[in-house]
Amino acid sequence: MGDLTAGFVDNSAIPPFHRAGYNGLASLQHRLDDSTFFVPQYAGFNLEHIFGGDSLISLFELRRHPMTLYRKSDSEVLLYQTPTPISRVESLTAFKLVPPHYIDIRFTCQLNDLSFFRHGYAGLFWASYIQAPEDKKIYFLSTGSLSKGESWINTYSETHGVNSTHRGRKDDHQLFFAGNFNASLASHFSRFRFVQPFYFGLCRKMVFAQLFDSKEIIRFSQSPTGGGPANPAWDFQYIIPEPKAGKRYSFKARLIYKPFVSAEDIRLEYVKWKAG
Repeated sequence: MGDLTAGFVDNSAIPPFHRAGYNGLASLQHRLDDSTFFVPQYAGFNLEHIFGGDSLISLFELRRHPMTLYRKSDSEVLLYQTPTPISRVESLTAFKLVPPHYIDIRFTCQLNDLSFFRHGYAGLFWASYIQAPEDKKIYFLSTGSLSKGESWINTYSETHGVNSTHRGRKDDHQLFFAGNFNASLASHFSRFRFVQPFYFGLCRKMVFAQLFDSKEIIRFSQSPTGGGPANPAWDFQYIIPEPKAGKRYSFKARLIYKPFVSAEDIRLEYVKWKAG
């Protein structure tokens, strides 16, 4: 629709390439670029982990518990997962293609049992596996570590799980992580703080941006090799402090995939989206 062609998946395999366990966007193409943006075996905007600070008995619980995909209209699909067997989280993700080059998303979840979340928060983690970009870095507006001024930075995690998560300027939550916590990207922090909840990455002549609107906490994460040696993962987390059983939580996101103009162009895209 518009300039984009997108393929959506539940977490079952789709031969010959797409592997079981990966959900969300199996493929994303722009009419001006003949390559698919995500690694074909994996996915983008892939709901990967649910965590509460303890080591995860099943690191990929969400890969194994079935999901169901519904086609709502020519431009909208819904991805639903019943309460998971360990964390007991139920979720619904609504994807909508919006011309010319946007995908609007609303994620909603309900925590049905807080016994998994014993440390005062719930965390959910999404990964997007990018196919061989020349530039593995992500870009966002930051305050840096010493200055209160805003500036664009690009950052790259040299090793999986090192300097992998970037928090917002006002995110001072000190979350508990056990010594053997095994979703390592979520618990290792860089010195950078982002100013607004959006970031982008570059691939060939294209830009891929993720914009967020949430009452809870958004954190950015990244891995240099999440999808293989040449394939970084550009990720994010959704953190719910002091969750309540039975309450529904949600956030909105917008994905942008189009020819790159400038960092300022992406900032203006965010301003326009928030205003709208």
